[in-house]
Amino acid sequence: MSSTQTFPKTMKAGVLESYEKGFQYVADHNVPEVGPDDVLVQVKAAGYCHTDLQVSEGVYSGAGAKPGMIGSHEPAGIVAKLGANAEKRGLLKVGDRVGSINTYHPCFKCQPCRNQGQQLCENVGGMLGVSGGKDAPKGKDGGFSEYMIADDQVLKKVPDNIPFAEAAPLFCAGATTYGAILASGAKSGEWVAHIGLGGLGLLGIQYSKALGHKVVAIDNRKEAIQMAKEQIPNHLQADEYVLIDSEDAQKKCTEELGGKFYDSNPGVDKVVINAEARHLVAFAQDFLRIGGVLVDVGLPSDGPLEVSPFPLSFKEQTVKGRLICTPDQSQDMVNLHSKNGCRTPIEQTFNIKDIHECQKRYKAKDLKGRLVVVFE
Repeated sequence: MSSTQTFPKTMKAGVLESYEKGFQYVADHNVPEVGPDDVLVQVKAAGYCHTDLQVSEGVYSGAGAKPGMIGSHEPAGIVAKLGANAEKRGLLKVGDRVGSINTYHPCFKCQPCRNQGQQLCENVGGMLGVSGGKDAPKGKDGGFSEYMIADDQVLKKVPDNIPFAEAAPLFCAGATTYGAILASGAKSGEWVAHIGLGGLGLLGIQYSKALGHKVVAIDNRKEAIQMAKEQIPNHLQADEYVLIDSEDAQKKCTEELGGKFYDSNPGVDKVVINAEARHLVAFAQDFLRIGGVLVDVGLPSDGPLEVSPFPLSFKEQTVKGRLICTPDQSQDMVNLHSKNGCRTPIEQTFNIKDIHECQKRYKAKDLKGRLVVVFE
């Protein structure tokens, strides 16, 4: 092992007590043991997102997210200890500031690993704070704890100018919207519409601007648009903001955007949907230009997405999904965030002892940003 430092035997954690009670504070959970391919991370911050709510409600019970599992797939912290193989690979050292997407022990050999990325590994060891796998049949513990186990080949370094509380959500929210932008194939100078201005949307706007895109930001809430204007740095603001708070407004939006931006073949080049509404794909297809690409990362719970077949065929549009970016792309994302002065939209931070309050706040209709559990 890389360190002779001694660690406490127990730690504070947010543990899934039941699907009725969700995550609850535990003062004396066992500190995990470090395997040869593992890294022990001293967690400094861990984000709470929609997937954590779903885990607490039993949505992923069939995938191994059982009571007793520690939540959060958005961890950031400091390398505390390296397993023997991890130390030999030399990717990280004790003291490094790091964060991780949810992938744990991908095989690097299966078809998805080789072609799409390790985030889709068929033989994955587990998904941090989300589900089990070959190395974690009872669910892979995540970041709601003072210490956690992660994979040295998935963990990525966090620049010093990003506070841990701002870094943690980047490994889900940032990785998701950045992955969607990459999947769209958007080029510098192209028009990209971001629909849904929550945590993902606000990061997506900033990343698109940092990549040289022209941005249209769309939401049905005045307060969301106002939040974007207040929280996004001036140099990364969207070029246009569009409010679609009624059917008439949505119709006007499709008519205006569908005839805008280009004299020939008008409309936007790419669309990223960050919101959870079935109708948004068909809605956006009306102002997506011929040959345009739409990437949806929203997960509506009320049924399948509505896709309009006529523009799909007659305008040869592409509609696709994206889970998150690859581990290597997550390093690019964090570096982009750091270099361009991007800002993570955080509403509130919580002590681990108040994890139950974090859950309550997430369900509130007036939620205005990401929620993060921090460890002093």
